Amino acid sequence: MTRLCLLLISTFLASASYVSAGLVAHYDFTDGDLTDNEVGANYTLTHVQNGTGAVSINADGSAAFPGNDSSSGNHAFLETAAYGTTGVANFTVSFWWKTNNLAQGNYQGLFSSDDANASFSWQLDNSGSNMRFVSNGSPTLTYAESNLSTDTWYHTVIRKETGAGDNYTQVYITSEGGVTPVLVMNQNSNPGGLNEFRLGVNRNSDSLFAMDMANVKIYNDASVDLSSLLAEGPGLVPEPSSTALLGLGGLALILRRRK
Repeated sequence: MTRLCLLLISTFLASASYVSAGLVAHYDFTDGDLTDNEVGANYTLTHVQNGTGAVSINADGSAAFPGNDSSSGNHAFLETAAYGTTGVANFTVSFWWKTNNLAQGNYQGLFSSDDANASFSWQLDNSGSNMRFVSNGSPTLTYAESNLSTDTWYHTVIRKETGAGDNYTQVYITSEGGVTPVLVMNQNSNPGGLNEFRLGVNRNSDSLFAMDMANVKIYNDASVDLSSLLAEGPGLVPEPSSTALLGLGGLALILRRRK
């Protein structure tokens, strides 16, 4: 029994270490803080607000992005400076999102890096009837929204992997409960490299996607196991179970009778 326990513990630690290798930022909104980085002092987010727009935290611990408010110009997003113009050769961006509306307009950004005028900028957006990956100097990749459903959590990964002189862009979008990451966009291109982390906004800072976002992880390499990231789920605050509520009610009744 002792050997089995030690084996299980060592396997767990090895798996956790593999998922954490190269991790430079983890934004876990369940702690009630929108901007702090769970793995270090660097890359703390800034809450950018215009008008009365604000990113807030839902009861389940996800971050609620308001998207565009075209009537008043109120909007908000989160961002931080990262690797600047030097970028990184390889990266993995992992996050969970869901929305109640997949038809929000054009260029509505979920995640982007730097300004559109920069040669190394890129974005993942919702535009027309497609999810798109747009990168300066490279063809635009698309994935039909008809493959997605509203009010469903999706795990999204944007990965840049450099090898043999080529730069490979890969985008995965997998619904919660999936076992194998689903590759939906792929091409030999160079999307730049994590010059900024910008959540909930496009490169121009004028088109924003209304959504809930959770469990954002950013790596400066392309070796992290995607199945392990998918298995984590959005990492939300669990709702109290009926059994737990009954237990608390029974405890309260016992304490009341003892008075």
